Amino acid sequence: MGTIHPDAQRAFFDSHRGNSDLIKLFLTGFDIKAAYEKHLSNTNVYAYILKAEDFMKEAFGFEKDILLMYSPYEHMEPRSIQALDELFHLYPFAGRVDTLNCFLLSDDENVEAWVKESANSENVRIIIPFSKSEVLANKDDPWYVRNKLRKYFFGLDLFGYTLPLNDDTYFFGRQQIVARYINSIKRGENRGVFGLRKTGKTSLLYKINRVISEQKIGEVFFYDCKSPSFRKLHWYQFLFEIYSNICNRINIPVKREEDEVAVIRNMRTAVKEASNKGIKLILVFDEIEYISFIAPLDEHWKNEFVDFWQTIWSIQSTHRNLTFIVSGVNASVSEVDSIVINGRKIQNPLFGIVQSEYLKGLTDDECNSMIKTLGKRMGLKFEYDVIRYIYAQYGGHPMLTRLACSKLNMHFEETSRPVTINLRQAEQLLPDINAELVYYFRHVISELQEFYPDEYEMFEMLAAGQIADYMELSQSVELTKHLYDYGLIENNDGIPEVKLPVAADFVAFELAKKEQRKSAYKLILPENRSKWVVSRAKSIVQDMRQLEIAISQSRGMPKLFGDHSFPEADKLIEIPVADSESNFVAFTNTINSHS
Repeated sequence: MGTIHPDAQRAFFDSHRGNSDLIKLFLTGFDIKAAYEKHLSNTNVYAYILKAEDFMKEAFGFEKDILLMYSPYEHMEPRSIQALDELFHLYPFAGRVDTLNCFLLSDDENVEAWVKESANSENVRIIIPFSKSEVLANKDDPWYVRNKLRKYFFGLDLFGYTLPLNDDTYFFGRQQIVARYINSIKRGENRGVFGLRKTGKTSLLYKINRVISEQKIGEVFFYDCKSPSFRKLHWYQFLFEIYSNICNRINIPVKREEDEVAVIRNMRTAVKEASNKGIKLILVFDEIEYISFIAPLDEHWKNEFVDFWQTIWSIQSTHRNLTFIVSGVNASVSEVDSIVINGRKIQNPLFGIVQSEYLKGLTDDECNSMIKTLGKRMGLKFEYDVIRYIYAQYGGHPMLTRLACSKLNMHFEETSRPVTINLRQAEQLLPDINAELVYYFRHVISELQEFYPDEYEMFEMLAAGQIADYMELSQSVELTKHLYDYGLIENNDGIPEVKLPVAADFVAFELAKKEQRKSAYKLILPENRSKWVVSRAKSIVQDMRQLEIAISQSRGMPKLFGDHSFPEADKLIEIPVADSESNFVAFTNTINSHS
């Protein structure tokens, strides 16, 4: 049985004796740590901080305290939910209470139906409603709250949420990255965040926006450049859109002059006015490729990209209160020093003024935290080996990991929960799950294929098992650099390995289908095999001789093949492809005599 903390008793319940009976039901699984009366969103509410007892923590995965809000009105209204949302951002609740769920108590007999009808797709927090008559009637039932939690938790799929996260409810990890970006903004530095689709770039930008707002650092203006409402605009029209948004936010009149020179002049004035008011302006451009020199849909941006960014760069040089963040698939939009427009080479205005970072998958620890936290809330306990297996499959990619766990969730009946998922079950289920997720694998790498075909071809090569060809071509760093930046590939003792196996399997399958092969691994065509064998043999001989030279230059190291070294190595190159019995005999005789 839970208890009321003495401080809460003295500070609140001694003067609000009518509330003691109302919270008695929750003492069947929680301690009441604190209680407050609040006036928020034009309504009076009571807020309690609950700490789960050990058996409740184990059953439902509660690690933080839980918020209980009491709305003492006979009819629920939207302002009650607004007040509830506000509490999560106020002291002492912010950072202390669980953001995934809360309890809502109301005098309204139909509060459960009201919450269900009022829920919207963007509100991902689980609100467990109780009516006043309900808690009074069941205050002595030790199973009542547990059964209600089972009803609301075990029937939900918390992993299946795939939209960008616009609150902290499901935001896991990335805290160090957020801190770096906030510090850069405070110093007036421009930043870029890049990576594969659905790695959480937009969610990260939303998080940065929330921190800026909470810390009152400045005003954020967010633009999704993939949206037709922005990418179809000409550069000065887009600049006017930004200018008018700034004016409206800092409360100065908007001048409706929309020719190029006037827009530039007025933009400068607006930024200067914000500077005079001590307001920092942060422009965020998501999906930057769509308004760049590689724009796939709107040709005018391939030329107008320069005018747009030269203008922003020029204004920023004068007024340091203006800074920006760009986000996209690949940092080449800011890494290329010059671009060609109408046959003329022009300096890229973004070159050298953006500090870029690639957003890879979640770390092992972050992935572990996400799976365990959400899984426990749904009545699923993932064994440690299962989480390691899932991480190895999806490389910590947030969306793919969540979708795979969402599909796993469907294989376990609600009535059998809580349930523990073991490695054997995961290994049996994930292959079929991966077959269902094929569309998402394509989605993750689609923009790599669309915008950067050379890099995609290198990944395709490695996925198809052409490791030697990949290593030979990878000496050209520009063909592989971003594959490592994305976290698609990593080096293991000098050997490249795919870090996102499910994506590699998909790419290999697609290539095999395109080339009408049954095997995912690419076979050399018969007419090309002689040339391929000679090329590989030359490469092997060259590497072996370089190794011998390195050994000979190291004092005290024994020679690799004795004093005679590798004297007839070139005969290996002359061996014909073993496409007949006689050629196979020649091959084995040559290898045997030199082994």
